[in-house]
Amino acid sequence: MPRVTYDATKGLIQEDKTGNGFVMGTETKNGTTAATPGVACTLSTTTAALSLAAGAVVGQLKWFISTTANDVVITPASTAGAYATVTLTNIGDSCCVMWTGSGWALISRMSGAAQGATAVVDLPVVA
Repeated sequence: MPRVTYDATKGLIQEDKTGNGFVMGTETKNGTTAATPGVACTLSTTTAALSLAAGAVVGQLKWFISTTANDVVITPASTAGAYATVTLTNIGDSCCVMWTGSGWALISRMSGAAQGATAVVDLPVVA
């Protein structure tokens, strides 16, 4: 499979390399700061209070992944729904939001906790 990378300015770029497959652009954010809407994935390695500004294009996706057991609170500037924040509390917790043109719609959330095939435990808190 050719290597395809994402660049916030150029979009998808197919490289003349093999291996790796699709690689999303990532950033690491901690503390009280803003996540970059144009970077597909934000990783947090310690306690964080992350804001998220409006997206640029309808359908734009943004992933958040926690690599810490500390709270990572995500607060979009506007939401498409009744939620105001998402709190990741476990290592491996994640959520994905999509820009609708007027707000970020929460389209998935996943727990990093161990669980059985039919159980749903420790999902990120949506408030």
